This record gives sequence, C-alpha cells and structure tokens, in this order.
Amino acid sequence: MTPTEITTAAESRTARGSLDSDTVDPVVAAARRIISARDEEVATYAKLYPLLLAEMDEIMAAWDRSTDELPWSGLEESDRQNNLVSVITRIIDCAMSSASREQRVTALIDAACAHGDARRQQRVDVQSLFVEYDKLRAATWRQIKALASAPTTYEAIFVIDGLISIATRGTVLGYHRAEMQANGLWLKHRTELQQSVRS
Repeated sequence: MTPTEITTAAESRTARGSLDSDTVDPVVAAARRIISARDEEVATYAKLYPLLLAEMDEIMAAWDRSTDELPWSGLEESDRQNNLVSVITRIIDCAMSSASREQRVTALIDAACAHGDARRQQRVDVQSLFVEYDKLRAATWRQIKALASAPTTYEAIFVIDGLISIATRGTVLGYHRAEMQANGLWLKHRTELQQSVRS
C-alpha cells in the first residue's frame, strides 16, 4: 500500500469514528511524515522538472548522435529509439513529479519492460541494452548540468542515475519476459523491482 493509500484509508477510519476525535491515527501520522519527507527532498531540484521535460528532444538527439553504430544503425529509423522517450520521461516523472509513488513507479516499470520486450523482438542483444542506457544517462546528465548549477545538479543527477539503473533492470526483465512467465517468475521479479525503487 502506498503512503497516499495509507493516509486515505486511515483517515477514512477516523471519519467513521473508529478513533478518538482528539487522537491522530499513528498510521496517518507516519504516512504524512513519509510524504512530507519526499516533498522536502524533491523541493531542491523539482524546479528542473518542466525544464528537463522541455529538453527531451535534445536529450534524444544527443542519444541518436551517440548510437550511429550497430545494432542501432541496423534498425529502421522509426525503431531506433523505440520507446526510450517514454522511459526517460517516466524516469524524470518518478524523480520529480508530485504524483503518488504507485503511479510514478508503475509507469516507469511498465515503460522499461515494454522497451525490453520490443528490443528482444528487434533482435538487439542484451549487452546493447546496458550500452544504450549509459548513452541515455550521459545525454541526460549534460542537459541537467546545462539547466542548473551545483549542488542542485548533484542532487538531481544522483536521483535520476538511480532510476536509470532501475529502468535498465526493468528493460532486461522485459527482454526475458516470455521465459520468466513460462517459469512462473515474472510477477515475483517485477514486484521485487518495483519495491526496490526509492522515490
């Protein structure tokens, strides 16, 4: 259950009179502390959110320039990026948006897994998945450093770097989805990945 869901459920119990009207439910208090802590943590670099989203074309243009080699050069132009734009957008959302944790994390994992599934169908090898994310990381870092100065850049890069690692794992997971589903391991590993996200 997400902090928002915990808060909603606990406040609902309070509204039904299950708790003393003068007592704050410990679950509500804990959820509020968690949400407040994230708001304070994100506040230092949240101003970059709309600015970084506006730089998406440049991020992907830089990625294109750095992937003019196999296996990407062997793909149709429309297939080269696949849905990496969606993945990096979800990474930035997950790092900086005010949406609930469940919404942010689910959207990120969904996009990353879908990218891996597509790369498998395109016959891109697994090693290249790690390479293309390294190139995406470098392109994103350059734009962050162009938009802000230290220490804001350090904090934003630290969080986004961690989420790029999560997306890489999600892409590899999606790449092997058929085998994992056949062995009954898909849901277990997807759930573990989703729970590992600190955001």
